Amino acid sequence: MSIAEGSLVRLAHIPEVTIGTIPATPAWQIARWVSADFGPSKQTETPDEVRPDGNGVAPVDVGQTTGGNINCLLSYGTFDDWLASLFRQAWATNVLVNGTADRALAFEEFYEQGATDTFIRHPGCRINTLDITLEAKKSVQANFGIMGLETLAPASAIIAGATYVAATETEVFNSALNVADLEISGITNSPVIQRMNLRISSNVYDNDAVGRRGTYQHGKGKFVVSGSILAYFETQDTYEAARAHTTVGLSWSLGDAAGNSYLFEIPKNKLMDGKVTKPGNGRAVMVDAPFQGFVDAGIGGTMKITRTPA
Repeated sequence: MSIAEGSLVRLAHIPEVTIGTIPATPAWQIARWVSADFGPSKQTETPDEVRPDGNGVAPVDVGQTTGGNINCLLSYGTFDDWLASLFRQAWATNVLVNGTADRALAFEEFYEQGATDTFIRHPGCRINTLDITLEAKKSVQANFGIMGLETLAPASAIIAGATYVAATETEVFNSALNVADLEISGITNSPVIQRMNLRISSNVYDNDAVGRRGTYQHGKGKFVVSGSILAYFETQDTYEAARAHTTVGLSWSLGDAAGNSYLFEIPKNKLMDGKVTKPGNGRAVMVDAPFQGFVDAGIGGTMKITRTPA
């Protein structure tokens, strides 16, 4: 036996045709990731029965949920299936706008353990949330939140006929060299931003049923885009836009040295606040402005991503 090494773990996904069913002879797409706490969580109850000897009874296994987070660094072409699941829509001519379609993935974990390896598979997974962080002089971080229908019993071999597609090798985006055209429209002087946090949520929820240990189905809640910007306090404009509850647009692009790019657009937002920080000596005064997007008739949704290959 060999202890599984963290640096040798393989994580892969495949889109599902029938939700909750791993396709036959799957062509697994190997993922790029940094860390993960994604997996099953057993649900238990301890019966409150009275025993004359004062002891407790055995806890009961009443169900299981599957989910967690996969932390990644954003790169071109690597997470397009994950984004389609999150946006509940297929890419159409390299454009993705949030919708209401059902798009699920199956995930597989592989652990190298010598003579007998371990494969753990999770069908019926939805990408429920995505947190993107753009911060000065750092790589662009992407934290994906996942919810699955169930986790299958561990296996010791690949699915018969399965193949594995190599991970992409596009360079990781960074906030210094790869961000362009970061603009908040509707503000006279668009602010210079030190950090932006973006959260996209599909608000997936579990529908449980009698006779099922895992989740019966997933429900779809509101598609919500929110976040915050931390901008240098150079003019009154951002502060005033928040105070006046002005509708503003937010857009930016990420492009790598090879010429691949994404354009992110949230046409309509409200700045929910606009506090001016008072950091004291030796630090710049900033405007901290949380925002929330809402539906725009022009794109037919809340958020739009346009990809342009090299």
